[in-house]
Parts: sequence; C-alpha cells; structure tokens
Amino acid sequence: MTPPRDAALDLTSVATGYLSDVAVLEDIDLHVEPGQAVGVIGRNGAGKSCLALTIAGQLRPQAGRVTFGGADIAPLSSRARAGLGIALVPEGRQVFGQLTVRENLVVAAYGVGQRLTPAAFDAVTEHFPVLRTKEADLAASLSGGEQQMLAIARALVQSPRIIVCDEPSLGLAPVAIDVLARVLGSIRDSGVGLLLMEQNRGLLEDVCSSVKLLDGGGIKLTVEPRDLSRPEVMAAYLGHAGSAHAL
Repeated sequence: MTPPRDAALDLTSVATGYLSDVAVLEDIDLHVEPGQAVGVIGRNGAGKSCLALTIAGQLRPQAGRVTFGGADIAPLSSRARAGLGIALVPEGRQVFGQLTVRENLVVAAYGVGQRLTPAAFDAVTEHFPVLRTKEADLAASLSGGEQQMLAIARALVQSPRIIVCDEPSLGLAPVAIDVLARVLGSIRDSGVGLLLMEQNRGLLEDVCSSVKLLDGGGIKLTVEPRDLSRPEVMAAYLGHAGSAHAL
C-alpha cells in the first residue's frame, strides 16, 4: 500500500482506550489533510494521548474506522503506519539521551527502512539549525526546547505526510514555544499535515486552522483558534477562564 501524496487521515466513529473493554474515547470523527494543521485540546486525562497513540497504531480502536488515503489502516502496526507516512512526536519527547543528535536521526530513519543520507540530514536540519551545530552532542545534553526540536526532526526524517504531536509545548519556556510555532508553521506550509494535541492557546492560534475540544470521552466542539479565549468555551471545557496562553 502506497498512499498518494495528498492522502488524508480520517477517523470515523472511532472508539478507543487503553483496555480492550473500556473506552476512553467514543464516536470520534477527525479529518486531517496534507498542509493542514488541526488542534485537539482538553483537560489532563481527557484522552489526547489516547487519541494520538491510536492514530499512530500503538493502540487499536475498539470500533469505527481509521483510514489513510481511503485505505483502512486499523490492522496495521505502528511501524507500518510510520512507513506509510504517519509519524508520532510523543509526549515528553522521548529522545535517546545517550545517543548523539545524529544517531537519534539515524535510528528514526532506520525504523522505516531508510538511511540518513547527507541530503536528508541537511533537509531536516534546515528547520533546526541548532541541531546541525550540535549533531555530535548527546541528546541528554540538549535543552528542553532543543530536545523537542530533535523529537520533531526524528519524525521528519521518516518522510511523513501526517505528523501527530502530543503536547509539543509541554515544559518549554515561552521563547522556545515561539520557535516551535515557527517551525511547525514551516512544516505545515511544506505540505505536511499536523495534528497537535496541545494546551497552549498561542501555539494553536499560530499554527492551526481549527481546534477540536475533547471532553467527556468525545469531541464536543470544533472552533477557530481565535475563539478559544471566549469565556463560555473556557468555562465549558476547561473549568476556568484560563490564562492568556495556557488552556
């Protein structure tokens, strides 16, 4: 199976959870196209990571359909999905701390049967100049923002069509979040689809065209990012008025 370059990711009436007989999420409908950025927000425990892992293939849906380019990918492993072009940037970055920056990228490329060629390294680090200067440094020595850049770079070396980012701004300083927003916008504009599980309103406003609000085991509302600051939205789905940036 080789999806077309314009393949879209679709979830239709999906139910999923960490246990086969207990659903965390139900009746999930979602559509992400190449070159489009969609955000998903919700309280801690609302199911954002569960959704990300289901799309990546680390959890199997209990019901519904997960398709990519119109083809059913629900039976496929996470590695097979990565090979098709669905990449995951996990919560907490999860880089290999005792490997160098370059070695992290080599391992990521190998995971989908590719080699990290000089051209591939240059293409990826064009988004992250700091990684080019630190390619021989251990990942553990990088700052939190640099590790997040490396986590995204690992996804990019797999030649993705869709990248699922789980809480990419978690633990980052405001200046690092600003850099992250520029990088994600550049990746989106290159034609890669983005699905951001995120709670930083500023990042969602900068990158996404729409945001899904996750609550009570399902998607309750779809809004434009600029509407996230509406008091009724904040109160209904987050339980408080929120700060200027954090949801």
